[in-house]
Amino acid sequence: MGEFVGIDPRGAQELIRRLEAGKGVLGGTRPGLDAAIAEAGQDWTGRQGTTAMHRTWAFYHESQQDLRWRIDTLEQLVPVRERGMLTGTFPFGSEAEARRAAEETAGAIRAAEAGADGDGADDDGAAGGEVPDIEGKAGDPAYAAALLAALGPDAFTRALDGGLAEAFASAERTGRLGDEWYALLDSAPPDVLTRLVTLAGQSGTFLNRVAVGLLNRPPDPGWSPHGLIAAYGRDPLAFQQLLAEHPRETRVLLAAAAADPAIEEALVGVLHEAMKPGAGADGLRERAWVNVVRGIDEVGAEIEGR
Repeated sequence: MGEFVGIDPRGAQELIRRLEAGKGVLGGTRPGLDAAIAEAGQDWTGRQGTTAMHRTWAFYHESQQDLRWRIDTLEQLVPVRERGMLTGTFPFGSEAEARRAAEETAGAIRAAEAGADGDGADDDGAAGGEVPDIEGKAGDPAYAAALLAALGPDAFTRALDGGLAEAFASAERTGRLGDEWYALLDSAPPDVLTRLVTLAGQSGTFLNRVAVGLLNRPPDPGWSPHGLIAAYGRDPLAFQQLLAEHPRETRVLLAAAAADPAIEEALVGVLHEAMKPGAGADGLRERAWVNVVRGIDEVGAEIEGR
């Protein structure tokens, strides 16, 4: 199971581009050759026609897919981005193997859920059992995407744990999520979205989308932004971007901090990391400071006016 892999992502990406160029040449040549063969009819002396060309195109395409999977998997497995060679031990030996394993895991999760509901079997008649541990596999984006597709948003939400949150992050960071998963931002309860971003490090882009959606919802007495702030503790540059580009949401956070000392303490720590000298881009950090200062003034004025 699995294999040790070493790849220079930049070199592999260049190879992918060259393979794409080769596919373009083959794709442009093949129709003309097919037409010439058809026109020659019985006079055509070749045996296989364009079979070799078709096989070459397929080889290029399959090689591209395998390289992309290997690059994406390594970049999920290696936490520190460095130029040059990346190495890691893959949980699966191929993308196809990863997808098959994901479908088996999804079946086990559905069976465990059915067992917990008391009927002892899922829709396929499988006996209920324990939810499988997937944390060692979720870094494979092909496995992650296939698992999410097999579960669907509803079952995923019900079974959400650290492993599933990591699978979501792996699929999302590599562009393998379908539109139905982004619809969760509007439909999922606030506590589910908060758990999703706190259980595993989602991308800064997705984290900000969750934050904007949650902070624009009507106040929910059962939800606190404390978990959201904790998620930004792992990604202060994403928080800097939120502060710079979303003044209204910044003010909502500051108002929550003014009303709750625990939230205030957590927010101060994250603000320090996001706004300290040298963090992120200078222009973005300056815009963030402007919105924070304005937000503090507005929240203070509102409190005084009560």
